[in-house]
Amino acid sequence: MKTTLIIAEKFDAARRISYILSEGTSKQKRTAGMNYIEFSDGNERNVMVPLSGHIVELDFPEEFHDWSKSDLSRMVFSDLIVKVKNKTAHSTLKTLAAEADRIIVATDYDREGELIGKETLDLIGADPLSGKIARARFSSLTGPEIKNSFSELIKLDADIADSAQAREEIDLIWGSVLTRFFSVASKRLGNNFLSIGRVQTPTLALIARREEEIRKFIPEKYWRVVATFFKDGEFMGELENGPLKSSEEAKSILESLKGKGGKVVEFSREEVPIKKPPPFNTTEFLREASRIGIAPARAMRIAESLYTSGLISYPRTDNTVYNRTISLKSIAEKLRKSQFSKEAELVLSQEKIVPSRGKTEATDHPPIYPVSVPGKKPLRPEFLKIYELIVRRFLATIYRNGLEERKQSRISIDGVNFVCKGRKVIDPGWLQIYPYRKITEVFHPDIESEEQVPVRSINSLEEVTRPPPRYDMGSILKTMEELKLGTKSTRHDILEKLQMRGFIEGNPIVPTGLGMALIDAVTSVKSRISEPEMTASLEDEMDEIANRRKTKSSVVEESREMLLSVLKDLDGNREKIREIINSGLTRGESIGKCPEHNTDIMFSRDRERARFWCITEGCERKFDRLIRGKITATDRVCPVCGNPLIRIIRRGQSPEEVCIDPKCQFNLSRQELGTCPKDGGKLVVRQSRYGKRFIGCSNYPSCTVTYPLPQMGFLSVTGEICEHCSSPLLISTRGNRKWKFCPNMACEYNKKKKTRKVKAGGKAKTAT
Repeated sequence: MKTTLIIAEKFDAARRISYILSEGTSKQKRTAGMNYIEFSDGNERNVMVPLSGHIVELDFPEEFHDWSKSDLSRMVFSDLIVKVKNKTAHSTLKTLAAEADRIIVATDYDREGELIGKETLDLIGADPLSGKIARARFSSLTGPEIKNSFSELIKLDADIADSAQAREEIDLIWGSVLTRFFSVASKRLGNNFLSIGRVQTPTLALIARREEEIRKFIPEKYWRVVATFFKDGEFMGELENGPLKSSEEAKSILESLKGKGGKVVEFSREEVPIKKPPPFNTTEFLREASRIGIAPARAMRIAESLYTSGLISYPRTDNTVYNRTISLKSIAEKLRKSQFSKEAELVLSQEKIVPSRGKTEATDHPPIYPVSVPGKKPLRPEFLKIYELIVRRFLATIYRNGLEERKQSRISIDGVNFVCKGRKVIDPGWLQIYPYRKITEVFHPDIESEEQVPVRSINSLEEVTRPPPRYDMGSILKTMEELKLGTKSTRHDILEKLQMRGFIEGNPIVPTGLGMALIDAVTSVKSRISEPEMTASLEDEMDEIANRRKTKSSVVEESREMLLSVLKDLDGNREKIREIINSGLTRGESIGKCPEHNTDIMFSRDRERARFWCITEGCERKFDRLIRGKITATDRVCPVCGNPLIRIIRRGQSPEEVCIDPKCQFNLSRQELGTCPKDGGKLVVRQSRYGKRFIGCSNYPSCTVTYPLPQMGFLSVTGEICEHCSSPLLISTRGNRKWKFCPNMACEYNKKKKTRKVKAGGKAKTAT
């Protein structure tokens, strides 16, 4: 019997592919500590091995592992070594490959997937160009597409794999060398190291420069003159010559027009199509996901899970044009049997389905679209939210355009012209399906030229110019795409790294003191590492490799020379860089007032450590505490000590209000939930390194008692002790729902009474 070895990228994908190819007869097996899947196809034995991503990783030789002693100029040109990071998979693959008559690479069809396939073949000694090796190409994990891809196998593209490997090598070399330089120069080693990246740093520079623009912006006053007219209802017009720079000029116009009527100079009416949106590519999908409250990195993880579950097409794509081979009507027919049946019926009621088209037409993967509907098991809330976004976007792209009526008039009041604009939706079209877009209607009546129109009022509105807006996740992703910073597969990860490393926070995005200080240091010397153009040029070089116009070795060598030039620019400015970074961290921002001196209490953040201090010399109000989550001011003071209260916002949890003094009784009383049943210590609310709250004993590490907690809702102490395990009984309140429970989830108390009604009106101490 012949044996075929199939290499998959992830276990979920492997399980689904093997299920499809075997018609549900595949069996999961285990050997030498690794799971694999096996099935037969006639006289052929198929063995599917999932890799869980890369099984090898690049590293520098051991001589460069000591950051303080590394010669960075030598490190720039050092050979990289390949390490096997998944030895179990390596061993299993070598054994199975020796028995295999052919090997099929079935990783994701993109540059990263091609590289994973090639490096795996290299590791087990299989020649990617031999007739024994084949490649399965697919964009969705559906039955027809998987079966078709395995019946029409192609060759592995070594050039695409080389372009991905070039990016991996260049990113490692640049990131390692520059991170070490800035960390050693600023004396920030260990957990406080300063991370620098080829894409990460220019992205941070964009955010920091925008923040600098906002801080330096000087608002200027201006005056709008607005007239309110009446016909079949009120409608408004603005002074045709635009805003005025002085209040005196505005007052003069108001006085001259008082009590006078309006005369229509001209009126126009037109019907304008509301064009349906283009299909989703990766960037546009992540932008829309961020608008509905799901961070780009999280949205991509959910999309990848939906893809491996066979619900959507491959989520990493630049394409915004549906392939002609996709049966759009068939997909709408499938959605007719889902919770989106009403929307699907609208689409199917059309005589002809004509999809919208975006600007980019690629051949690797189609735009993101749904390929099937969930089974009986419901999707989790966030997963459903993303799936619904993709479904509604797809249906919107194949429904009809909307139609709106636009009216515009010029009305003269004693020779002074006012422009009025109206907008009304005649046919919502695709807007009925896609509720994430709203059109604000503005009333304007039908009027005729020379018609007299009554004037209800004329007012002068004082306003000020505004600074440019901060980037939000959607706009920074779009800007990164336009500037060729990163790729569709990496941009969301870059933003997540900037957050995790304490350089940015929030949405809209605000650079932290550390982020601003780093960019100040980078830009203070003659260096191009914060400029998008340099990164974009390297991206172009990698495209040249994929298109066989350049070799991987020549591009990597060129990037090393570029890095050496950058390093020379930086090397003579170590002291200057250290001073800028350290001074930047002490700038801070005001978080409230000192109760003793009524001067500002400043706040700065360095990754997860928050620092608070009074600016009055000699004041002892200086607090340093570990806080995971976004910190915002509240304009309230602590009822116990008078220090400012701050709000801590963590994803997936109710906001928490705390005093800046970690030892204040206000904080301690809200954190203490009862007595530890093991050693009599205090059970207190803690935060894990991943931002999850739980209960732990105050005598840790000598006592290791911990209990999980619901992440949302306010916790109340009942004063009661569990009769089964002696833990304190608690109440979780969320909205109108109250749940009384024992924090020991395995306790008999919770098993016997799943839902407990809690009487209102009782006094309770709360913790958030």
